[in-house]
Amino acid sequence: MNFLYPQFLFALFALAIPVIVHLFNFRRFKRVLFTNVRFLQEIKQDTKHRSKLKHLLVLACRLLALTFLVLAFAQPYLPATKGLARSAHNKVSIWVDNSFSMNARGKFGPLLDVARERARDIAQSYGPSDKFQLITNDFEGRHQRFVTRDEFLQWLDEVRPSSAVRTLPEIIRRQQEAFDASPSADNEKKEAFLLSDFQRSLVIDASLSSDSSIHYFTVPFTAQQTANLFIDTCFLQNPYVQPGSTQELVVRVKNTGDETAENVPLKLNVNGGQKALSTVTVNAGSVAETRLPFTTGTTGFQQAAVSLTDYPVTFDDTFFFAFNVRPDVKVLCINGGDRSPYLDALYGNDPYFVYRAVSEGQIDYNAFSNQQLIVLNQVNGFATGLQQELLRYMQGGGRILIIPSTSMNASAYQQFANSISLPSLTGPAVGADKVSRLETGHPLLTGVFEGGKTQADNLDLPLIQKSYQQTLVASAGTQTVLKAESGNPFLTLTPVGSGGCFVLSVPLDPAFSGFQQHALFVPVFLKAVFLGASEIGVGQITGIFSEFSAGDTVLSGDQVFHLENSACGFDAIADARNGNGNTMLSVQDQVKIAGNYTITAGKQPVNVVAFNYDRKESNLSCMSAEELEKLFTTSALEAPVLLDGDNAAIAHSLARLRDGVSLWKYCILLALIFLAAEVLLIRFFKN
Repeated sequence: MNFLYPQFLFALFALAIPVIVHLFNFRRFKRVLFTNVRFLQEIKQDTKHRSKLKHLLVLACRLLALTFLVLAFAQPYLPATKGLARSAHNKVSIWVDNSFSMNARGKFGPLLDVARERARDIAQSYGPSDKFQLITNDFEGRHQRFVTRDEFLQWLDEVRPSSAVRTLPEIIRRQQEAFDASPSADNEKKEAFLLSDFQRSLVIDASLSSDSSIHYFTVPFTAQQTANLFIDTCFLQNPYVQPGSTQELVVRVKNTGDETAENVPLKLNVNGGQKALSTVTVNAGSVAETRLPFTTGTTGFQQAAVSLTDYPVTFDDTFFFAFNVRPDVKVLCINGGDRSPYLDALYGNDPYFVYRAVSEGQIDYNAFSNQQLIVLNQVNGFATGLQQELLRYMQGGGRILIIPSTSMNASAYQQFANSISLPSLTGPAVGADKVSRLETGHPLLTGVFEGGKTQADNLDLPLIQKSYQQTLVASAGTQTVLKAESGNPFLTLTPVGSGGCFVLSVPLDPAFSGFQQHALFVPVFLKAVFLGASEIGVGQITGIFSEFSAGDTVLSGDQVFHLENSACGFDAIADARNGNGNTMLSVQDQVKIAGNYTITAGKQPVNVVAFNYDRKESNLSCMSAEELEKLFTTSALEAPVLLDGDNAAIAHSLARLRDGVSLWKYCILLALIFLAAEVLLIRFFKN
């Protein structure tokens, strides 16, 4: 215990005054004569003892009252926590977590509202000359500097829920950058406050690092309910959609609560109209999938959303996605020799296919970007220009199918294969073989067998008379779709950029195999075309930098790409970057609201991009105080001071930490108590 004014302790010498008064009783006694005092002896002795006790008690009360009165003037206090004492100059950085999870209700209402109030109390507990920095998940440029308390409070009133998600290391790094960029005064203290519900997703695969001179305070808030039901993702059961065909949308729903969610309604909307309605039951702490069948009769870009109803966290109840229903599908076949009657019959007789077969010497490279599939049928030469254009086509999302020649130029193919890590082909080797294994989970074979089976019973698979040996590159990520009994891959798919390359081990020649006449030939070669033709586009996350494709659209004149959403009044000019025959766009982090956004060029739509809120916020599981302390200490940082976010007197708690515990009020109270005790003794304690 220390004293603010220790010089007042000299007044304790005044305690001698009541002692002297009691030792030397200056009261003059009046003599009273009695005729006989023999009967008063016992009463006199008893009164003498009681009078002595009364005087001692009164003396003690006076001494204690005077002692505590002197101590009150000396103002005793318990010292502040080490390193947190108040300074004449303070710089304070306060992070207010305004993510969607802070919309959950706590003891005193929505957590974000409570966090704003606590931040206000913290700021007002400092002096008017101290400087403050406000940080939110939006990382606004104006918030990267220290301002006066009045300006800080004004900015604090403007804080609203945001779709942006930040990790704890990002927040701490942002605070440290602000401290480093601001000039420091002598004896200046740096303090940082973290006001959040501290979800576990804040620190996934991350370690903290910061300036050791910064003192951290964590202010956690506790939501009354941590259960949440949300749509995690969705995908089409078949990777393509034809006009008028029936499709199934697979929706994955997660339940983070402790109770089973039963018969939750799911609704699918496409282009503003309801297409399907179903229910889903999700066990506690698990994931469930449900299927929504729907039919679309229109072509072009389809803007869709699947939604459920959940409360109070609602930002993740809707999942937006988009897909393209093509009016036709273009297939280009480059023949190294004669045209294949099997390919002509498969693609040429269906009006849905725009099929074109050319020879090696008649290739139009400009037509590559419009093709859904390019078939290289028994091509012997792979010229440098052809290799470059094929690579650019695949990196932009296209797929090619290589059918080897009966007399293949091995060196020419191998040069092309080495450039993009395709399987090498050697042979052909003569020997009876048979296709024996089907990778039925691959999209090429999904839905091929009726009745929902993964493979038909007693299936008669194609026979092989001779074939080329495929040797896979370990690092290429090649998938084997069909495999022979000998273990040789029969049909493989190697991803290249956003697209890929199919490689078949045999020519479409009866002398090599009967595959071209087998029932598998039609669905496999059809799905090779449709794969990716109308699948759900790659979704984006709001509030972060990302790139999305505008396809092969070429602008003319002063045209620019726009990203638009009329529902929320959004219209931004997109930055364009060309590469590998594909135009990539970005609008930095300007998209804040989830939805389907249309890319336009000259007011003509060229693509639709879906933006969804980050699902990291959907798991409301939060860290405990012990976990927070461990997180800081394992990162070689000083353990933060924990303040209770549910405590309305947070400013008082801060004052006690910085100034210590002042005891003068208790001293005055005790002095009054002992003075009252003295009065009671004198009044009611009879001699």
